Amino acid sequence: MLKNDLNHPSLSFKKVGKFWSARVGINYRALAFKDGEDYIWVWIGSHEEYESLLK
Repeated sequence: MLKNDLNHPSLSFKKVGKFWSARVGINYRALAFKDGEDYIWVWIGSHEEYESLLK
């Protein structure tokens, strides 16, 4: 889905600080850096860990 439609509401794809964030299921999030037209995925973890990383 991510590859086909970054704006799909279930992904909750958005910019958060220097990262881009996407929802992965109900309990997980993933973070990426944008590199030109590409996204380099650098982290995936629980929503709780995600909140800690962004503080």
